[in-house]
Amino acid sequence: MVSKAARRYAKALLQSAIEQNILGDVEKDIRFISKTLSDSHELKVFLRSPVIKGEDKLRGLTSIFGSHISKEAMGLLNLLAEKNRENLLADICTGFINLYNDHQGIIKVDVISAMELDKKQKKTLQDELSDSTGKKVDMSLSVDESLVGGLVVKIGDTVIDGSVKHKIRMLKNQFAVGTAV
Repeated sequence: MVSKAARRYAKALLQSAIEQNILGDVEKDIRFISKTLSDSHELKVFLRSPVIKGEDKLRGLTSIFGSHISKEAMGLLNLLAEKNRENLLADICTGFINLYNDHQGIIKVDVISAMELDKKQKKTLQDELSDSTGKKVDMSLSVDESLVGGLVVKIGDTVIDGSVKHKIRMLKNQFAVGTAV
């Protein structure tokens, strides 16, 4: 869950990037910052520390990201350091990516299958999901052999469980209810 403050920063960054026609560049920068934060527990602790001064945090962020990100993204880091809001950076990245996806008509879909899907199956599934949702699909795939067969598709809060494991569970419930009557 992204805080209100982080959402405001993310929205302002998105609007600024759109106005300057640099949305793609800023999106890459924010994904890079987000990945770096998620990969480094030490960096998250550094940014959240109330003991470390804002200017020291900005120096650290500049040394890490300065030569790798756009002026616009670096401006966000400067602003956060100036306002002592560095602890919001991860949430701002998440909020920005969500807003970017909405703006671009992209939905995040998680697919769990009983076995690895080949390229053709992945493409067919992605095309079907795109057709049924009317949006571009950013699909992440994982395998869970306990499903026995079939797929589980998660789109936001919606879960479509077409796994054999789920169907067997439903049959067991029907038999249990049927014998109890």
